[in-house]
Amino acid sequence: METTDISVKEHIIQTATRLFHEQGYNRTGINQVIEEAGVAKASLYYHFPSKEDLCVAYMQRRADNWVNGLEEYLKNVDDPRERLVKTFDYRAIHLKNNQFGGCSYIKIISELPQRGEKIDEKVLGIKEKQRKFFHDLTRKLAGIEKKSAAVLADKIFLLFDGGTVQCQVYRDTAPLKIAKKAVMDLLDEYW
Repeated sequence: METTDISVKEHIIQTATRLFHEQGYNRTGINQVIEEAGVAKASLYYHFPSKEDLCVAYMQRRADNWVNGLEEYLKNVDDPRERLVKTFDYRAIHLKNNQFGGCSYIKIISELPQRGEKIDEKVLGIKEKQRKFFHDLTRKLAGIEKKSAAVLADKIFLLFDGGTVQCQVYRDTAPLKIAKKAVMDLLDEYW
């Protein structure tokens, strides 16, 4: 059976996703991706001219999987306050299911001795979308002024990312539970 370019590209992304997540960016070499994906070097470079391009595809895959999973988790939750709080629950489940691997984007950025333009742009874009998610939800809370909603959203986003990093450090979901409680306290204060 002949493999199409799309399936080769997909297989490379899946392999790189597993390796980058398990080993990190620096400890994953292109030759290992080629070997474990079982593809020719030319095939990898046809789809991904550099390791940086492959990393950008990996980060996009992680972002897509996260958003799709979160949307599924929240599909029956309409209340913006409950959606905010349940996002922390989903993150805890996600971290536990991924052996407390932490935030893929923070991990990648922390591994780079010199910041790469493509990777920086991708990380900043993904993080800005996450931040916007919290901003959109806080704006939907009744009775909160726009300026206050923005400040609240930034506080929640910092608790979300900080809780995620602490879960990775301690290999436990307790930090996100604490962050979730802090969010509930903030919501009570603002709303």
